[in-house]
Amino acid sequence: MSSKMEQKTSGSVLIFGGTMEGRILSDHLVSDRITHTVCVATEYGEEVLEDSPYRKVHCGRLKTEEMCDLIREKRYCAVVDATHPYAVEVSKNIRNACRQENIPYLRYLRPQSVEQEAAGQRPDEIWVNSAKEAAEYLEQQTGVIFLTTGSKELNQFTEIISDKSRLFARVLPSAEVIDSCRALGLEGKQICGMQGPFTKEMNEAMLRQTKASFLVTKNTGTSGGFSEKMEAARSVGISTVIIRRPEEQGLGFEEVTRQLRELLDEHAQAKAMQSDDDCENSDLKETDAGQALCPYVPQTKISCVGIGMGTPGTLTQDALQVIRSADILFGAKRILESVSPLLEQKPLLVQEYSAEKIYHYLQEHPGYHKAAVLMSGDVGFYSGAKKIGEYFPEKSVEYFCGISSVVYFASRIPTSWQDAKLLSAHGKEIHFLNCVQRYPKIILLVSGAEDVERLCRELADAQMDQVTVTVGNNLSYPDETIASGTPADFTKCSTKGLHIMMVENPEASHVLTPGIPDKDFVRGKVPMTKEEIRILSVAKLRLTEDAVVYDVGAGTGSVSAECARLCTRGTVYAIERNHEGIELIRANSRKLRLSNLVPVEGVAPQAMEELPVPTHAFIGGSAGNMKEIIEMLLGKNPRVRIVINTITLESIAEVIQLLKELEAEDADIIQITAARSKALGRYHLMTGQNPVYIISFGGR
Repeated sequence: MSSKMEQKTSGSVLIFGGTMEGRILSDHLVSDRITHTVCVATEYGEEVLEDSPYRKVHCGRLKTEEMCDLIREKRYCAVVDATHPYAVEVSKNIRNACRQENIPYLRYLRPQSVEQEAAGQRPDEIWVNSAKEAAEYLEQQTGVIFLTTGSKELNQFTEIISDKSRLFARVLPSAEVIDSCRALGLEGKQICGMQGPFTKEMNEAMLRQTKASFLVTKNTGTSGGFSEKMEAARSVGISTVIIRRPEEQGLGFEEVTRQLRELLDEHAQAKAMQSDDDCENSDLKETDAGQALCPYVPQTKISCVGIGMGTPGTLTQDALQVIRSADILFGAKRILESVSPLLEQKPLLVQEYSAEKIYHYLQEHPGYHKAAVLMSGDVGFYSGAKKIGEYFPEKSVEYFCGISSVVYFASRIPTSWQDAKLLSAHGKEIHFLNCVQRYPKIILLVSGAEDVERLCRELADAQMDQVTVTVGNNLSYPDETIASGTPADFTKCSTKGLHIMMVENPEASHVLTPGIPDKDFVRGKVPMTKEEIRILSVAKLRLTEDAVVYDVGAGTGSVSAECARLCTRGTVYAIERNHEGIELIRANSRKLRLSNLVPVEGVAPQAMEELPVPTHAFIGGSAGNMKEIIEMLLGKNPRVRIVINTITLESIAEVIQLLKELEAEDADIIQITAARSKALGRYHLMTGQNPVYIISFGGR
């Protein structure tokens, strides 16, 4: 989008999501401060959406009549259908509801994979029209079947495949889904409860682990990991059964957001023309997004309290005093149970830690004067205290510190923690390998044993045997354990409950500048930006640690690797049309242990359409599409920082003309020629490289 939606626009949007597309659109609306509701079918779909005052989540499947009731009650100005492309019946119900309520319907549809164009050209790839047809074909075959089609149509396979022991299903890791798989007759070892995205390497590992002969998938497009699954199956040498995608027309991200902006603007203009007499006499408080909230009762005092590790011994006296004086306590079940024996008077205990739900609860029950929201550890370290502060007036909230798990863990090892990099993988995506290579000591919050296994498996697969891992479990409780070892020692973690990790890498690099030696890259026949030019070009990008970088015409991925190494909290998308180049990028990513480098095969700008909004872009090759590439970059982010390398006079002339058309006043153009010494007998001669133009512009 070239400009943001109006921040003070009236109206709200309803999204039917539960998909990556739905989350991307919802996050975009949050960033633009647009109030909206996201409907998801499962609790897991609700868990992956962070709390925000601009986002409400409705969990549960809805019938057409219930959709109509919701639309009518909230008076949304538009509905976006971002459901799965195979959820045909759900989309039909949404369209019917919108038609009955006379509300605009937008279908946000992920693009199909280009793999379908090659349907029928490979004998080991069988295309079918339904899950039933896939199951009927597989019943006539022999060998293990690895299903990646989700849980909704799993019954088609368990009913038709006579030998259920052949089936392995990868599904979402929610209790509801796992239980449904067991109800269909699958045993625990046949159920792979995991959340994507999955790399080609991870798919390969699972296919080999299960000894699969067939991979079953839907044509889910780029965001569904279709290409990674197809590549893995080809690499392992097994057959793939692909369920064709239902024929359907939809919109891409740019078009959906453009139409939403227009609808919201129209709604705001219509509302502005109405009389505002009622508003002048109202107590209602308007948020920046134009959503009317009930007035907050100012006499209620909110205390955010860190309770430490959870046992009474790690609770401070200040925290205990606040808890005992409160007339209502909010928190998770475990936390409320831990403080309950310490209470002299019995306040109301409410099992809730969502800031939004606490806010509305207190508005609906205004009789409470002292409310305490209890949080594990410390309120200033990856807690929900920040969200509480966003919902309640500043003067009504007080914060009481607690003993964080990091402080306690460090004292029990024992080790210092002031020299550690503190991270959280609890419900967050982190580029773990990058961080381990950058920081000698990391203390990491994790969700549970599954996170410990996954992260240690990444280290083991990257052959980082020099790393020492220390895992703490159920700290401060009677069954507390702390163990150290190599990553391989924790790829199967048998402990249960709360976990925390420390990772120490004596070989971590403190280098903060670009300059990976040319000899460290896997080379092929694909061109590579030389080290000296690469250093200056990356410096001109002015990267940030959390940058989202496009490397257009990535070649071997040398610039991508430099950026990925520096942006430990960011992501680099290496866009390359040459398949050999893509394989070299993957090889260099593995060799340099870069978990945040994503190869994207295709021609720009088309290959850039569905990628996240960039903050920085490097253009090393344009295939004659320089103008179109730059226009798309600026369309996605008008403030994107762009650096271009070119060696021909024709290309520099084209770029200069483009800069004039764009009125890029801050453009900087330099020409650099580097030379390297080359031994000739007992003498050294300087060998010059081709002169390169480096053009940079944009950014903040």
